[in-house]
Amino acid sequence: MIKKQLGREPRGVVGVHTRCGYGYPQVIVTRPVSATHSNIEIFPTLYWLTCPYLVKELALLEAEGLIAQFEQRIQEDPEFADLVEENHQRYAERRLALIPTCVQENIRDEYPERYRVLAETGVGGIRSLEGVKCLHTHVADYLAHGENPIGAEALAILDKPLDCPTKQCEDEESI
Repeated sequence: MIKKQLGREPRGVVGVHTRCGYGYPQVIVTRPVSATHSNIEIFPTLYWLTCPYLVKELALLEAEGLIAQFEQRIQEDPEFADLVEENHQRYAERRLALIPTCVQENIRDEYPERYRVLAETGVGGIRSLEGVKCLHTHVADYLAHGENPIGAEALAILDKPLDCPTKQCEDEESI
């Protein structure tokens, strides 16, 4: 089902974190580190929104300029900026918690720049705490933990049910 929702083979899925009211995956957790004998790959997006309905609706909000509005608010509202920064820190902590300590130490020693991405970047791997990478990552984080201020506000602005009205994934299942 996740492959059908994304339109591609998912990579590094640890599991389904959140399901919609119909029981289909809504948010998945992805592995932050993948290793082969010749390479270590870092993937800083911990929570991935898979629900096609929410993905489409959030893309419409992005097209209307909501990301720029959030970035402006971060610049102008210190309390909101603090909430966003704290959320970025918790996100990085959750990401690191999925990586065994010995692997973290190896990455820190052998690949310090990649370790910094894991330990210091925020939601979706964003480096600038004044920026907003995309609404999808913030909403996925909010649906997973109920704490992301941008995800919460994006859903409030969306002002639609979290479950699609057409049971879209049910249709996908029969394909």
